[in-house]
Amino acid sequence: MTTEASSAFPLFSFDTDNLHTLQEDVPTDLQFLRLRLRFGLPERVQVGQQFRLVVDLVDEMGQPVPEDLAPPDGIDICIASQRSTHVDNVKTHSVKEEDQLILKIEEKLAPKSTTQQQTKWVYGASLQASAKDHCSSRPFSDNHVSLLIQMKQTIGSCDGSSSSGGYRNLLQTFCARSAWLSDRVLVLPLQVELQVSTVTQGRHRVAMSTSCQRLFRTVNTSVDRANDTHDLVVVEENYGDAMGSHVWDASILLSFAVIQAGIPALNFPQQEEEEETTRKSETKEAILELGSGCGLFAAVLAKLAFSREAVMRIFTEKSDCTERLQANLDRNESASSTLVLPLEWGAALPILLYTAGVRVVFAADVLYNWAAHEAFLATLDSLAQQKQSLLVFLAHKRRGKASATRLDALASGTFDPATLCGAATAPPACRWSHWHVEKLSALGRVDFFRLSYARKVLNPADVHCRRAENCS
Repeated sequence: MTTEASSAFPLFSFDTDNLHTLQEDVPTDLQFLRLRLRFGLPERVQVGQQFRLVVDLVDEMGQPVPEDLAPPDGIDICIASQRSTHVDNVKTHSVKEEDQLILKIEEKLAPKSTTQQQTKWVYGASLQASAKDHCSSRPFSDNHVSLLIQMKQTIGSCDGSSSSGGYRNLLQTFCARSAWLSDRVLVLPLQVELQVSTVTQGRHRVAMSTSCQRLFRTVNTSVDRANDTHDLVVVEENYGDAMGSHVWDASILLSFAVIQAGIPALNFPQQEEEEETTRKSETKEAILELGSGCGLFAAVLAKLAFSREAVMRIFTEKSDCTERLQANLDRNESASSTLVLPLEWGAALPILLYTAGVRVVFAADVLYNWAAHEAFLATLDSLAQQKQSLLVFLAHKRRGKASATRLDALASGTFDPATLCGAATAPPACRWSHWHVEKLSALGRVDFFRLSYARKVLNPADVHCRRAENCS
């Protein structure tokens, strides 16, 4: 086992041997597609009321995929779970099997020919009471129903005997209920929640919801645990909102890499006396994520077991995205040692980040806009002022050539600040010169980098300077 950490007792490190094995197994053109509700669903329906389901297959950016990527066997829609709320009790309860609602589905949009495959499906759906339930006088006002929409599996299940088969099993297990369209294309399912009323409502406009949920599992094996909810991570996302409103590929693969090749604190082969000394000398330790989005990686990291009980996990986003981030952490019952903070890159750090003892920073897909890198690096500089041994793990998806070329130049030592920095400052002020960049591996189109602080002395005035001031 080889770890990439350079300092003793890191809060987190990667087993680079495992990372390189994953890199060899994962195809460079790996693609995640998503099933999506095109027009959302009503937030509440009545038992027996028909509602419309429009499902399409899209890429990471929410764009429809070409017909040659159509699932040959179509999709399945089923009830994943049901809970009931009593009229006189706000608590929810599991629904007995004999009282469960039944999903009725009628396809409204059929293929033009029996051989034509689809990337869009239109259904009429309703939730019906069972025959026994029609005669029941139980005092339920609402059923909370989760609908699962997933692609029917196309390629055969891998037995794990080959490296590629093992990788497919592991990734399919992590992306719960997903299905392989080919050995390079994985389709993520979606889950939606409905309130189903057994009480007739008056005529009024029902609000529509465009939210859906993505499902993941925090296990590092390919064992089928479909009915086990202990390690399930449910992340609500919303297409069409801010950039931080849905799950991006880099976050998926960073989470997967941490589960498969991550080494949390004190799982290293070190002496107990040294471990105890470290505990006493550093009572405050924290791991920080910048740009947490809707919280997939945050929820995964919150479930990661750390031997050091005092480790705080802090997740940040712009203020208009923190509510969804916090809701997703709450949904997954994250530990009390997690915290959500609003943060604008380049602004002064919140007091808590100065005192929390941040030692490790994660960020996924934050440099897609190279013009924003100066503000991002200004925040890293501020953090490094508190802890110069700070480690930063960065996952970047290659979309445009410019960002990928610059990051590769940084990792290879050929980065020229005068031509590649892109900041409106003299070359010495390029903040990339403050950091040593090392490329750890690549999974599909996502590159993994480790950043360590390269400056021995940091001028405090430099941390808060603005681009217009031309300070270094």
